[in-house]
Amino acid sequence: MVWVLAIVIFFVVNIIIVWFSRLYITLTYLHSSDRDFLKVELRLWKWIRIKKEVPMMALDKEDLSLKTKEKTEVGNKNKGEQEKSYTPEEVFNRIQSIQDLITRVVGLHKIIRRFLRKVHVHTLLWDTQVGTSNASITGLVCGGIWSLKGTLVGVISNYMKLQATPEIYVTPYFQQKHSQTRLECMISFRFGQAIYAVLQVVRYSRGNIPKWRKKPA
Repeated sequence: MVWVLAIVIFFVVNIIIVWFSRLYITLTYLHSSDRDFLKVELRLWKWIRIKKEVPMMALDKEDLSLKTKEKTEVGNKNKGEQEKSYTPEEVFNRIQSIQDLITRVVGLHKIIRRFLRKVHVHTLLWDTQVGTSNASITGLVCGGIWSLKGTLVGVISNYMKLQATPEIYVTPYFQQKHSQTRLECMISFRFGQAIYAVLQVVRYSRGNIPKWRKKPA
C-alpha cells in the first residue's frame, strides 16, 4: 500500500507541475522580395523543445499551390527535411473546417476570449520596408500599413497581456521597388489553461468535434 500511495502521489505531483508549467511559443517570419522564411518553436521548461522551420516557400503558377520545404527538430535531434504542397482546395477545406467548428461549438468566441486573456505576449517586433518607385503611392501604402499594424496591436493589447512595448516600424523607399518584412513574436500560457480550453470546446461541441475536411478526390 505504501508503494501504491507513493506512485499515486508521484503522478499527482507531476500532473500538477505540468498543469501549471508555462508553454512558450516563438514565431519568426521573414519576407524579402520572393523569399520567405518561417520558424515556430515550442518550449516547455528548458529541455523540451520542438522547432519547425520552413526555409523556403514558393507559389507554383500552374496549379497555384504553395510549395514548401519543412525541417523539424525535437530537442537536439533533427527529424529531417520534408517537401510539402498546399493547394487552394486544401486551404479552402481547412477554412470550411474552421467554420464548421465555429458553428458547432456553443459560445466558442467566449472560450477563446477567456483563454486569450491568460496569454502573455513577451516580445512583438514587426518591421516592414516597402517601396513602389512612386513617392505618392509609397506614402499611401505606408499609411495603410501603419493603420493595419495599429489596429492589430490594439486588438492584441485588448485581448492579451502585453509584457513589453511592441516594436512597430514602417520604412518607406520612395525611389525604388522594395518589399521586406520581419515579424518576431513570443507568447506564453500555462499548459493547463490550454487543456482546459480544449476540454471546454469538446464539452460544448454539441456531440462531436467536426473532422478536418480532406482534399476532394
